[in-house]
Amino acid sequence: MKKLLLFLTAAALLAGCGKGPKLDPLVQAYYRDSLASLTARCEKVLSAAYMAETLLGENTEIPDWEGYPVQLWEYHTGNDIYLNAPKRGLVYMLNPSPEQLARWVVNAVFDATGALDPDDIEKTCSFIQWQSGAQFPVRGVVYEDMYTAGFYEPYVFKDGVTVYVADSTWLTPEKHPTDAMLEYYLTLTNDQLRPNTGRFARISSTTREMYYAAGGKTDVGHSDDGQRSQAWLAEVGRLYREAWNSDKNFLIYAWAKANL
Repeated sequence: MKKLLLFLTAAALLAGCGKGPKLDPLVQAYYRDSLASLTARCEKVLSAAYMAETLLGENTEIPDWEGYPVQLWEYHTGNDIYLNAPKRGLVYMLNPSPEQLARWVVNAVFDATGALDPDDIEKTCSFIQWQSGAQFPVRGVVYEDMYTAGFYEPYVFKDGVTVYVADSTWLTPEKHPTDAMLEYYLTLTNDQLRPNTGRFARISSTTREMYYAAGGKTDVGHSDDGQRSQAWLAEVGRLYREAWNSDKNFLIYAWAKANL
């Protein structure tokens, strides 16, 4: 009898070793029937990860990210219209695999809507592909030419959020960072930043207001100027790390709840 009880206990423990909370039967059925096709769709999402150009190595000792397989990438922009040459970038990223992203999308859609409408799943995938290419910058510079085509402006990121360097000597008026500046951005601490952060969290442009509406409890400020607390960095980082070994990503769920 004792051996039987031990066997049953072990079996129960193994059955509970999935990624995070028990999944709804509808989600489990979707995994069985459609996860492979959604994973292929998410490969296309990740094909937009333009910063994943040249892998320089892995760092599992970044403060707050110890033990996570954060990768250092070097990349180059297209020809910048003012520099008349490509710009070099360095960034630490923790990007999901296609299957991991697929699981996040499925659960975000289901938890936000109570269903798995293919249009909602595609809307979520398309938005992430357009917004970020599913790239999560842990530290470093992200170039974007969203305001002037061909002018690649540098945005410094920490914990998946845009931040603003306090010491102006580490910035250039022409917005062409030197190699020394790129290295500096990889090691930034909160003490080296201005008090306010950017509004949006990768990989789905989650705002503080979406976070609160989805049940977020930590005081992370608000999106208004002067109220964008640095606490947002710590909470975004915590939620992304929590999602890393889970089928659920609260940040994507919060976006889905607000937009589906």
